[in-house]
Amino acid sequence: MEARINLPKSRILTQQAIPGANQGEAFTANINTRIIAPGAGEAYWESIQVSLKSTVSVASVALETLLGTCNPFTFVANDPRITGPLRDYYALSTAFYKSRPNFFEGTLAEAVCSVHGIRIPLWLKIKPSEVYSWFATFSAGTNLSLGVIDVDIRYYNAAPNTGRIDARQIPFTTPAAAGIVQVTPKLPKLGKMRGLLTFANTVPDLNADAGTVNRLFLDTPTQRILSADWADMRTDISSYEDFIRADTSTMVSRDVLQNYAYIDLAEEGIDLVANDVALTIDAEKVSDTARFYPIIEVPQ
Repeated sequence: MEARINLPKSRILTQQAIPGANQGEAFTANINTRIIAPGAGEAYWESIQVSLKSTVSVASVALETLLGTCNPFTFVANDPRITGPLRDYYALSTAFYKSRPNFFEGTLAEAVCSVHGIRIPLWLKIKPSEVYSWFATFSAGTNLSLGVIDVDIRYYNAAPNTGRIDARQIPFTTPAAAGIVQVTPKLPKLGKMRGLLTFANTVPDLNADAGTVNRLFLDTPTQRILSADWADMRTDISSYEDFIRADTSTMVSRDVLQNYAYIDLAEEGIDLVANDVALTIDAEKVSDTARFYPIIEVPQ
């Protein structure tokens, strides 16, 4: 049988001592810009992968708290291509790859909490003319200390015929009156949109229907491309195996992912270059925060 050469491989980007038992480098302060020099045989970076670990003190720690210690995580290819809270990219990893990253919620007795394998898609062909880097901003988490971060690049030695992924945040605050409001008249005219991740600070639940983003619309000047209720947008992000929290009161994935929705456009992307596509929402919670991440495949 002929050996397959173009298999996915990974390379460690963080600076832990090797050999050694440590699973990453200290993350108790900001990690400033780190240049990523392409290695031998690296023609295509499929994704960048982030893991976190921290020591628990005083009380049990929720996964959201651990994820909140990295805000933002940023990847740069000449310009920032990926930048946002790591919790947002945990949700993107779950929706984009149809697989929830592994995690362990720690209690005081169990000493540590961790999350492994947050994959952020890059789809990037290496170019000698570009400079690549990453950085991670540290934010202290309650009942956490001795943070550790591990960052890897996942690569191939031959590049498929794809564009690169641009997944930057569009922040938004809803107005003082509920109703229809335009977030932006034109999504970035960079390429084809392959997905749209939404974070809403308040979501419809058993107690109230009013949410930050009750409905979402994508429109061109001549037609409506898409209209979706919050429940519709939850389809690609809500069906993952769940676990009881360390404090046994609720379920982990429900709490971590309940503020997120995803529209999967992988099979038939929306051409943002040929069309002016406006993003509009029905905001039923006033003066509230939302974040939108158009997942755009940019020609390269």
